[in-house]
Amino acid sequence: MTFLSKSEKESITAKINHAESRTSAEIVTVIAQSSDGYRYIPTLWAALIALSVPGLYFGWVAITSAGWGVVESIQQSMHWLYPTQVLVFLGLGVIFQLPKARLWLVPNSVKHQRAARHAREQFFLQKLHETEGRTGILIFVSVAEHYVEIIVDSGIAEIVDNRVWSDTVNEFIEHIRHGNIATGFESTLEHCREITWEHFPANDGRPDQLPNHLIEI
Repeated sequence: MTFLSKSEKESITAKINHAESRTSAEIVTVIAQSSDGYRYIPTLWAALIALSVPGLYFGWVAITSAGWGVVESIQQSMHWLYPTQVLVFLGLGVIFQLPKARLWLVPNSVKHQRAARHAREQFFLQKLHETEGRTGILIFVSVAEHYVEIIVDSGIAEIVDNRVWSDTVNEFIEHIRHGNIATGFESTLEHCREITWEHFPANDGRPDQLPNHLIEI
């Protein structure tokens, strides 16, 4: 799935090249459609609802009959209750696997944990931890989780207050809320340029060690 047009990607690449032209820092941008498949959570919900069918049924019988006839209802329901549970499980299992339904069922805390883990995996997979001077910067977006994070290596973290990056992330999120992912990347890259040119200047830049284009995963 493509979130940005060719011209927008080219504009982001140009921004990265410009930002790195006078700094020793390395900037990598990554956008992910999703940080996890979340297959088990819809199945878990379908199983829990299917298992609750007998309790709901007998509770309804007990309330509507004032406790009379519960034993008879149990005996009469034995031949259809289990098949009903199976059908409920299979039906909900299919419905809950639809992308929008699946994500709706996943708690926000779980989605953010998965996205944060994915961001850190990308930091190492893109070799940002191997930059000279430990001046790597990852700008990470996971669309399904509505998650944005900037991860910086130790060389930058020791000098630049983390609140600066938090404010930049919040600004990026505002752009995304208005449907402007490309603008969010460009604005964030401009902030990175200002910070790195000030704290990690290099008149001739440095040989590129890492990709300068937007990485889509």
